[in-house]
Amino acid sequence: MRKPRSLGNFSIETSYRTMHNAWPAQHPTPTIHVASRFTAGLLDRLTIWKEVRSLNHGIIHITGDIHFTAIRLKRRLTVLTIHDLGLLDEGGATKRWLKKKFWLDLPLESCDRLVAVSKRTKEDILRRTSYPAERIVVIPSVISPTYQRRAKCPENSTPQMLHIGLAENKNLDRHAAALAGLDIHLRIIGEPSDQQHAMLRSLDMDYSFASKLSESELQNEYASSDALLFCSTLEGFGMPIIEAQTIGLPVITSALAPMDDTAGDGAWLVDPTDPDAIREAVLTIVNKPDERDQLIEKGHLNAERFSAAAAARRHAELYADLKKNRS
Repeated sequence: MRKPRSLGNFSIETSYRTMHNAWPAQHPTPTIHVASRFTAGLLDRLTIWKEVRSLNHGIIHITGDIHFTAIRLKRRLTVLTIHDLGLLDEGGATKRWLKKKFWLDLPLESCDRLVAVSKRTKEDILRRTSYPAERIVVIPSVISPTYQRRAKCPENSTPQMLHIGLAENKNLDRHAAALAGLDIHLRIIGEPSDQQHAMLRSLDMDYSFASKLSESELQNEYASSDALLFCSTLEGFGMPIIEAQTIGLPVITSALAPMDDTAGDGAWLVDPTDPDAIREAVLTIVNKPDERDQLIEKGHLNAERFSAAAAARRHAELYADLKKNRS
């Protein structure tokens, strides 16, 4: 896995460490290797690639955003986890071509299996590549076991909506438009750009933000909020949905794959391009406590689908199947 930074929410790394701790006793426990450097430049990436090539294991499973380390690993059985491929659509034509070549096309030539974290991610892989569908397995991510249900809902004098992430797909503009004029505080996780600050001020938005949070600090942000606004336009899985449902927040998210599948029936699903629909969902949660409480309970039940033990078992079976087929 990639080298984690001191602060930040790296869901894939947390997911695999959690599964590692829940590994089934009847299967050999894999070894975790952490890259020695951050992926901050060509030299760092080359060093990480060499580190992976030096590993002496029958199966190498690459997770996170270091897909390039799978390039020319044909001597070993290779598994690659793909969270989402949205970054391939960012930047100019040359940059997009380079990213697809070194982050997808070349790595996949060496991969014996792919793990996609959602059906939508699998469909995106198939749309962009000729990789065989039967060699892609969908195994959802899991969250850290430190996430626990809060004892009670917060008693905020002004209802607080939690927004996580500031990339374009996180939909801050439409979230803000939906809340404009309402007596609601928008709590943003991430550091808004100058343009985003200007947009929020133009709407006379009551907001605050926090960035570079530890896992415990992020959990406190969930626990002190009244709902999660996660009407994203593009996700590979939608981990904040499960984190919020586990802690006990009502969730408003997109009626799009994979968010609708991740949320199950434990979220209010809306058109992420329609601020009026988002606004209606917010007002329902704020003004109709019975519906809000029902949504919280459904969300908590839904989150139980994503257990670490189930995910660990499926990975262990995947490795065993690869070994069997090679022999």
